[in-house]
Amino acid sequence: MRHLLAALLCLTLLWPSTRAQACGYDDPNPDDPTAHPENFSAFAEGRLGLLLPTYRPAYLAFAWRVMQGTPTTPEERRTLLETWSLMEGSTPPGDVEREMQRWLDARTAALRPKGESPEELTARRDAIRRQALLIHGDAFERAAEAVQSLSRLWKKHPELVAEWISAQDALFEGDCEVRVEDGTEAEAAPAPKLPKEVQSRREAEHDYQSAASHLYCGRFDEALAAFRRISEQAGSPYRTRAAYLVARTQVRRALMTQAQWNEQPPYSPTADQTALFTSWLTEADATIETLLATRASREFHGPARRLRSLIRLRTQPETWACELPTLVLQPGTGSALAAELRDFNRTFNPSRPCASSPASVREMFDWIRAMYGPSRYAPTEEERTALRREVVATAMKHWEARHQPLWLIPALLHSQVGDPHLDVLLAATAEVPAAAPVGVMLALYSVRLMREQGLTDAAYARLSKVSPDATTDFPISDGLLREERIRLARSWDEAIFYARPRLVGEGEPSHPGVIDWERPETRFITFSWQASNILEPQLTTHRMGELAHHPLVPPSQRRGLRWTTFVRAAVMGDDETLQRMAKELAQTEPPAREELLTLVSRKTPEERLFEARLLIMGLSRVSTSLLTNSAGAAETDLTRVASWSQNWWCTTPAESSKPRLRFVSEEEHTEAGAERKKLSEAGSAVVFFSNVALAWAKAHPDDPRAPIALYRAVRSSKHGCEKETRAARDAFRYLHKHYGKSTWAKRVPYVY
Repeated sequence: MRHLLAALLCLTLLWPSTRAQACGYDDPNPDDPTAHPENFSAFAEGRLGLLLPTYRPAYLAFAWRVMQGTPTTPEERRTLLETWSLMEGSTPPGDVEREMQRWLDARTAALRPKGESPEELTARRDAIRRQALLIHGDAFERAAEAVQSLSRLWKKHPELVAEWISAQDALFEGDCEVRVEDGTEAEAAPAPKLPKEVQSRREAEHDYQSAASHLYCGRFDEALAAFRRISEQAGSPYRTRAAYLVARTQVRRALMTQAQWNEQPPYSPTADQTALFTSWLTEADATIETLLATRASREFHGPARRLRSLIRLRTQPETWACELPTLVLQPGTGSALAAELRDFNRTFNPSRPCASSPASVREMFDWIRAMYGPSRYAPTEEERTALRREVVATAMKHWEARHQPLWLIPALLHSQVGDPHLDVLLAATAEVPAAAPVGVMLALYSVRLMREQGLTDAAYARLSKVSPDATTDFPISDGLLREERIRLARSWDEAIFYARPRLVGEGEPSHPGVIDWERPETRFITFSWQASNILEPQLTTHRMGELAHHPLVPPSQRRGLRWTTFVRAAVMGDDETLQRMAKELAQTEPPAREELLTLVSRKTPEERLFEARLLIMGLSRVSTSLLTNSAGAAETDLTRVASWSQNWWCTTPAESSKPRLRFVSEEEHTEAGAERKKLSEAGSAVVFFSNVALAWAKAHPDDPRAPIALYRAVRSSKHGCEKETRAARDAFRYLHKHYGKSTWAKRVPYVY
């Protein structure tokens, strides 16, 4: 049954769909968003965003077309979107349910005033859904158009419309029990006093639905005979379509029969069966070639080419792999472009093009190989270095020959600081306007190299020419550009401005974090993860406290900064900052107000520190890190332990690989480094809490807060980083040895 279902999914049915998929898409990899464009709609329109060396060959080939100035028609864009979605394992934009509903609505309108009850419509919809594998969405769309057209044409003959709908219902609902004969054998009974042209159209519709019934019901020989007869009838409105459906039926016969062979012993085709399968596909190929040579059939050339690609991948894969690169560069091929690009993706081999390939194809292959660079083809570092230089040299050679900006992309991608050609390359990219199709791409890649060279002023000037709105539809590209803007910022104000993710729609963030979508007022934005990663090593505790009041910082991020400042002060023993932040938080955090004010009322720094540390032991959503506190602090309940994300904080690395941002003074950078070292020495939350709880319990054995602190330390070891550490085990044992009868010990009876 598995093979049969696979064959059914590969088939395009009654109508010659311009959106029908072939089978056998590349295995999708949802975990690799860099394998395909981030915005299919924009990409299909020619707005490429950033091209990455990890893209599949199909996308790079399409980008090559765009950059060569080859236009993309609306039909090509529509089928590209659907094919790309299927390639990546997503639901294509064409919604079969929506198109089925369009058919049902058109059907209901044509039957008025009689119509059907809601129960009857529901039953009909369910019956159609059971045939989902056999019906492509385009069939519903065309059936809706047909019934609307016939309702106008047969306005005076509603009984004919009802008759046509009844036959169409049988098709869509899979009613194969009642056999509808071809018109040549048993013509539909003539209605009284029908005009000649009406009766002629009625017979044509009947013949076509009869042929379709044979096709849907698997009577392939009869379907072939019926479609051939229609294709020879000069007056039939389906003459050209039927010629195409002859090929479609031939292919379906081959695929369905092969699936049946795979379901029966020996569960794979014999040599004779394989030869028959190939002969059927070869016959279909010949039918398609005749169709493509007929100008009158131009409407179906795109679908026919799609079908031809499906056939030739099975009958002549090596030859077809040589032909596909030329085909994907042809303009105006309609729905064929999507299928041929998809199959180019399957057959791409960097050692090609073939000997027969034209110069345009050879150049495209050179460019795709250059985009991929050394990472795909060189196993050792030495080989990668040599190949990288070769790739860049090839790209620069092509650029020097015709000064096409597209060749600057792989050259920039694979260049490194110190390369002898770098000055020439950067000068060439500076001549490409930011508004050009590849302008943003070249600006980003060149700015990165300039920054790495230390040319920060020049990089800043280059980046300032790129409009912030240029990447509105490209979240990943937008994020990368914002990272560069933060690294090149001249002030905290500028860095904070670009650290905020772009709002999408009505306040929806690019990186939403935790949002109750049923309550729009809870939507918020925080610094992006990339921005936090850049800014974190530059921030002292004092600076965090200042930024908590910055007008450009999103409200939820201000909350995160206040808590992070408080937690860091508690860990490092900064009593002055601790008191200041406790007073601020008491005004904005009602659930923690009592504990915060208690902290402030304590007489000694030692008591205030313990009170603060005891409090944060109970707040699993706070952290010493801006990275982990951004989303967690936006939650209402800071005590909630989340099993699916990080609680509290992990060990802070003592050293940061991030260079000093140019608006941060050397003194402040040094201070931030010293604080980072202290946080690293304190360890993860689990280790820090355990050490604090043990030290306090030993020094203050009669303090009723001692067992609470020990309990919270042990609890953190179950949900935080570095579970089952020695410090946590010691806290557990001390809790049970000295406070074994307390309610706090009873809450964790079997941890270690």
